[in-house]
Amino acid sequence: MNPEQLARLGQKVAKARMSQGWSKEQAAREARISSITWKRVEDGLGVQDVKRAKVLEVLELDDRGDPVSAESQDGGFVTAPGPRTRSGISDEEVLALIDDVRSRLDAIERRIRGA
Repeated sequence: MNPEQLARLGQKVAKARMSQGWSKEQAAREARISSITWKRVEDGLGVQDVKRAKVLEVLELDDRGDPVSAESQDGGFVTAPGPRTRSGISDEEVLALIDDVRSRLDAIERRIRGA
C-alpha cells in the first residue's frame, strides 16, 4: 500500500474503532496485537500485513477499510477484490510450488553472494 492508501485506511480504522466504543488499547487487545501496532495502523504507517489483517478482521473491514458484509466473509479472511475463481490446483500442489520457488530463490541468493 502506498502512503496515501495507508492514511485513508488509518482514518477508516479509527472511525470503525470509535463506532465500537473501543479505546485503542481495548481494540488492540481484541485484535491480539500491541497497542503500538494499532496506533501505527491508525496513523497510516506501515505494519506487517498479518497485523493489519488482524485489525481489519476485528473491525469487520475489507482491505480498503470498508465494512465487510456477512455474505462476503470467508472464514474470517479479508476477501480480495474481483470474482472468486477456482484454480484447479490442490493445496498440496500450491505448497509444492511454493517450496520450489523458495529453493530457486535460495539458489539465486547463493549465486549472488558467491559472485
